Amino acid sequence: MDYFIILMIAACAVFAGGIAAVVTRRDLKGVSRVGVPLGSALLVGASCLFVPYLPVLAFLGTVAAYLILRRLTSARLALATSGILLFGGCTFSVLIMMAALETM
Repeated sequence: MDYFIILMIAACAVFAGGIAAVVTRRDLKGVSRVGVPLGSALLVGASCLFVPYLPVLAFLGTVAAYLILRRLTSARLALATSGILLFGGCTFSVLIMMAALETM
């Protein structure tokens, strides 16, 4: 059973990092080309320790917001905004799970 949980957390992190690498590769150069997907994977993976799958949904919402903002604004502003959205979404998903566990 423990292996399933570890595999789920790793799969969520790899999924988030892979999608972030594919979506942002044309806008990033140098170290940030590795740093942004790695940061996304770590944040989603760390959030998945507390809440299964909700951070992945927050990540997918962030990717959609990034793609829309990328068309409307510059890449730098879209990346900054999506980073804030991802952090807020992961934090909100953990807070939702905390509230749900308190009322059980």
